[in-house]
Amino acid sequence: MLNKISLFIFMTFSLCQLGIAQQSHVLIDRWNEYIKTKTTDEAKAFIEPANFGSIYGFVQPGSELVNNMKPLSEEIYGHSGRIFLKIYDFKIWIAFKQHNENWMMTMDENELLEHLTSNWIKTQVGSVTYVSSSPLSKETLKEAELFTLENDRLSKEFGIKLNDFKYYYAKLGEEAENIVGEVDKGAGKARFRAIKAVETVNHVHELAHIYAYEFGNGNPFIDEGVATCFGNKNMTKKAKKAQAVLNLIENNGYEKYLNPPTFVEANMQRKDVYALAQLTLKYWKDKYGMAKIKSLITIQKNSEIDILKYIEDHFEKREITNSALREILKNNIERATIK
Repeated sequence: MLNKISLFIFMTFSLCQLGIAQQSHVLIDRWNEYIKTKTTDEAKAFIEPANFGSIYGFVQPGSELVNNMKPLSEEIYGHSGRIFLKIYDFKIWIAFKQHNENWMMTMDENELLEHLTSNWIKTQVGSVTYVSSSPLSKETLKEAELFTLENDRLSKEFGIKLNDFKYYYAKLGEEAENIVGEVDKGAGKARFRAIKAVETVNHVHELAHIYAYEFGNGNPFIDEGVATCFGNKNMTKKAKKAQAVLNLIENNGYEKYLNPPTFVEANMQRKDVYALAQLTLKYWKDKYGMAKIKSLITIQKNSEIDILKYIEDHFEKREITNSALREILKNNIERATIK
């Protein structure tokens, strides 16, 4: 009898292990199938429709960026999961959600993050729910209160009110890498009403992303331009930075970086594309107003639209923008040099 029970336990354990083994590479297998796609219609079967423009732009099959990505491992929690990839010296992860029998890439990481932080502490500050592995200090809570003021400012700027969203506060080290996918203090990322940041509770750049995502997401040059325009100080104020951005414009103009893989790769190579994006979006906002900017971030979620053509049809020709940006940068360099 004992031998039969032992055999039953062994067989059950073996079958469980087999089941795990069969499921252990489902996301990596899904990724490997995705990168074989040749058309946008084929790619749409692998990405949530609402997120298609943004994700496809970042990991477009056949692009040099994707060709350098190597899948490392995966994790699955119920109907949510993530795949870890290595690109150059960076380790990134992409979230997945299960729809019926298929796993789809998504920017909605909320279910995944809730699982990863199920035992963390929740602290309400204004309309923001902070989620942290240990209590926030008094100094940190004061900084969090300043964040509520920034939230009010952006609410007026974008003309919408966010009822609530979660802010994941991760500590430096393994916790930061696991939750945020970053290891530097102050680093952060934002996805639909969820901010992830490393040891900071006042990340206005990511807050601007949250507001922009309410309208649409797609092109990283536009998205980062909006986030830096509303969430960062002037990045081209100093002569050295202004000159670096001027050099980017001289090399095929701002429009070169409207190509998503080109923008992402340039950023990974430490080129000043964020500063260029900030300058461009601020110039358009000052000249055409906030309503036009909102229309731009709304339209970009449609991946079928040629974003450069849309800009030239609804804002101005690329030559006019590039000429204006050169003038701004040269003035910045001159002022900084005189000082």
